[in-house]
Amino acid sequence: MRRCLASLLGFVLALVVGWAREVPITILHTTDLHGNILTANDAEPTGGLARCATVIRQVRATEKNVLLVDAGDTIQGSAASWLSGGLVMLKAMNSLHYDAWVLGNHEFDWGLEKLTNCILAATMPVLAANLDGLAKVRPYVVREVDGVKVGIVGVTTPGIPNWSRPRLIPWLRFADSLETLRKVLPACRREGAQVLVLVAHQGYKESGDDHANQIRALARQFPELDVIIGAHTHRHFPEFRIGAVLYTQADFHGRRLGRVDLVFDTDKQRVVSKRSCTVLMDDSVSADPSVMELAREDLEREKKHLATVLGEAAEDFSTRGAPRKETPIHNLICEAIAEALQQRGVKVDAVIHGLLNLRTGLSKGPITMRDIWHLIPYENTVGVVRLTAGELREILEENVGAYDKHEFRGMWGVFWRFDPRAPEGRRVLEIRWPNGAPVNETERLRVAFNSYELASGGLRWKKLREIADRPETSLQEFDLETREAVAEYVRRHGVIHPVVRRWWQTEIARR
Repeated sequence: MRRCLASLLGFVLALVVGWAREVPITILHTTDLHGNILTANDAEPTGGLARCATVIRQVRATEKNVLLVDAGDTIQGSAASWLSGGLVMLKAMNSLHYDAWVLGNHEFDWGLEKLTNCILAATMPVLAANLDGLAKVRPYVVREVDGVKVGIVGVTTPGIPNWSRPRLIPWLRFADSLETLRKVLPACRREGAQVLVLVAHQGYKESGDDHANQIRALARQFPELDVIIGAHTHRHFPEFRIGAVLYTQADFHGRRLGRVDLVFDTDKQRVVSKRSCTVLMDDSVSADPSVMELAREDLEREKKHLATVLGEAAEDFSTRGAPRKETPIHNLICEAIAEALQQRGVKVDAVIHGLLNLRTGLSKGPITMRDIWHLIPYENTVGVVRLTAGELREILEENVGAYDKHEFRGMWGVFWRFDPRAPEGRRVLEIRWPNGAPVNETERLRVAFNSYELASGGLRWKKLREIADRPETSLQEFDLETREAVAEYVRRHGVIHPVVRRWWQTEIARR
């Protein structure tokens, strides 16, 4: 009997060994496409989903087990996507049969109605495990590949409430990624996931994790993750290790297609090999014809929109010296916001705004919508708060703290003088009306900001957010995009002239 049992056991073990095999799994990934079907940069023919699509099809033709995911910030950023409400991107992604789409922070820029339309149009699972309150968004999906179950878990950045005003995300709740994964990973395992892939709209930062990016902590607290596919920070990590966890990030605008290659051993029941790389999408990669045909009408509409002539620049509008020094572009943006608000029945005393593209001005001659898109690449809207001189001083003090950074913003409509080297709390020296009179400490000024800064600009402007949320400042938010305000201004005036009015002075310049 013992010999029979031993023989039977040996036979069973031989069968198990015979069945054991190594299963290769390839995961392709895109991220931070920002609405780019074809070209992300007019001067550099690199990137775009249509080029990525060509390589995606090539890999699928040569590899047996291929999954495809997108890590977010997919719809916002191009005129074609904006004009279609993001749907041109979903048409293209649907045609490529993505296995998952993880939401990024810029997906919320246009409000929940347009985002919901995109989610409803998506044929792939839409993931964000740390988001609650949005229908049809799941924490994870389990895909079976050649007999192996791959769990794809998605998390968005928890920093979204620090960039988006509550009116854009009224009932949504964004949870800490670590707390979320403690609940979600066991649930994913219970559904049979043998391989764990985290797709995060967050990025690795050498300086450490912050309110929006928790990659280091995620990798260290969840070493059972086989790979983390990152996003958000527009960085390029072909292959990087955080302990035992493989980390990779595929740049932005479709400039690179990411590839992860795993090998799962069915005997050992684990991944025994993992590596990653990225593939450059330069002009040697042709655009996929089927994606281009799907997007043809949207791209033609974009071309016509961007070529629209709005007016003329009498001279060059330079950004030289920005952001510390006032520039003609600064005055153009601020005057456009003030005038657009006045057209809507609201007169403001001041506008505080920075330059969104420090390298781009306007050249003498015709001004097109393409020029305005280069100046204003985001769909931020405008809000107005009623501030006492003391509250304005607090906001300006916070702003002067960023004097040596690109986030520094100028003020239009009221003169101010400051010393960026003075102790905190004493850097703003003087605030005066245009007629030279000091601003009375008891009167309230109507001051306009953009919505991103009113939301704290990613915790850069916490004091501004705190003051704007006070009931007594009577915040009014408008469905007026800053890009729309500038386009209206140029169209209304026809010919515009560059001006510098010396709205601010520093003690450094006077010494």
